[in-house]
Parts: sequence; structure tokens; C-alpha cells
Amino acid sequence: MCALMFRRLLRVLLRQAVLDIINHDVRIWGDGTRLHIAKTARMNNTLFNLSSGAIRIGEYTFAGHNVSIITGTHPVEMKMEQRMNLVPSSGRDISIGNGVWIGSNAIILGPCTIGNNAVIAAGALVREDVPENVIVAGVPARIIRAIE
Repeated sequence: MCALMFRRLLRVLLRQAVLDIINHDVRIWGDGTRLHIAKTARMNNTLFNLSSGAIRIGEYTFAGHNVSIITGTHPVEMKMEQRMNLVPSSGRDISIGNGVWIGSNAIILGPCTIGNNAVIAAGALVREDVPENVIVAGVPARIIRAIE
């Protein structure tokens, strides 16, 4: 009886630990010193690709699950090994303002700036600057309305 109770308790504890890892995992690809996240920001299992620039996240900005914020790129003019290995080291910075809400599964590609209090809809692909106080959605992301 004790062994069964121990296994159940262990299962509950491990389940919570695994969920915490999955839900709060932040993955960094590239030079982590290029990543600047405000202390009040909350990023859930987000991928930060810092290969080609810095990423700055403002105060009270938060993200849903599986968000990708990517500075890296590859030259489409190249082929084979050159395309795979030639990655610019700078010039594709991403700046995300204060109070931004980034929906689950959104992708943000640099270079771009996202203004304060903007909302990036779930699944959106941001490829250019987003003004403050607007909602963007779609692939590619377009302004769907202003926030009053």
C-alpha cells in the first residue's frame, strides 16, 4: 500500500516539475548577452534567436506559449553550404516595447520594433515594425484595429 501511495505522489510531483519546465522554458540560440528582458516581463517557453542582433523586451510585456523571436537569417541568394553557414552577425535587432501582449505561436522576425501596448495575435508572423496601441494578426501580420 505504501509503495502505491509513493508512486502516486511521485507522479504528481514529477508531473508538476515537468509542466513547470515546459511552461517556463526560455531557449536562447546565439549570444545570450544580446538578450535584455525587463524584470517585469513574462515569457513562456519562448525561443530567442540572437544570431544576427539583439533583442530587447520591455516592462510588463508577456507572451503566450511557443513564441519565436528571431534575429537570425540566411542569404537566399546563396546555395548549399554557403546558405547554411553564412549568417549575418548584426543588423537585425528586435525591440519590443512596454505592455506588449504576444499571443501563442507568434513569430517575430528582425529587424523590427514593436510599439508599447501593441497586441500580436496568436499565430501571427511579424516581419516589420508595429506601431504602439494596435492589434496585428495574420501571416504576414497586418493591423486589424487600434486600441483605444
